[in-house]
Amino acid sequence: MVFTKLARAAVIGAVAASALTLGVTGVMAQDKGKAKPAATEQKQVAGDQKPADIWYKLCIDVPVAEATKPGEQPKQQKPEDLKKVNVCLTQVDVRDNATAILIGKIAVRQVAGQEKPQMLAMLPLGSALPPGALVKVDDKEPIKLAYTTCDQAGCYAEANIEPALIDDMKKGKQIAYLGIDVTGRALSIPLPLEGFAKAIEGQPVPVDKYNSDQQKIAEVIKQRLATLRAQQEAAAKNPQGAAALAAPKK
Repeated sequence: MVFTKLARAAVIGAVAASALTLGVTGVMAQDKGKAKPAATEQKQVAGDQKPADIWYKLCIDVPVAEATKPGEQPKQQKPEDLKKVNVCLTQVDVRDNATAILIGKIAVRQVAGQEKPQMLAMLPLGSALPPGALVKVDDKEPIKLAYTTCDQAGCYAEANIEPALIDDMKKGKQIAYLGIDVTGRALSIPLPLEGFAKAIEGQPVPVDKYNSDQQKIAEVIKQRLATLRAQQEAAAKNPQGAAALAAPKK
């Protein structure tokens, strides 16, 4: 599947939760100071972060083997002889506030030579697969997505969409991903569409810049996980103090 191959090659990856961080730049910007409460951090992303930092486009040339007729053996081709097809993803990442780990993604995939784009979504492991999922732009008719695969990062769903839906997204205010988790709880993941038009119509983020940003985010994740481990170890040594800190203030 092109989406997962592209994700692993150059695009490393929203979910119903009260604490989410959108975008690549926002993660690094937030990490300059101390960790903030979830509600404060979410407000910063939605209100203060530039829309262009939330939606971004990545493009890569994906090697594709020559198609064969039914019953034919695949032709042996050297990697340098494979035809390359340009694939672009215009997407938004969703990251856990506490750790900055990627927990979700929604994207539009455009493949050179294909008339119809695809809507793609990634949710964490624990999503119920048989019901599938829905993507809804404002008050438009929802689009049903079918789950295709899962890996260690999450589960992926996709569907072909009409180009008219791209126009709706450019003019829209919100896109929502609707699904069900394994406990039967409904998931609703609203994401702002502000900045989507600029991202999909503009130039892609250079891959070297994206990779550099990913390395910085990896350092943020490492630091936050170390902080969480230290807090857990301290709480284990002093359970009464941890309980007092967690207790609501009067």
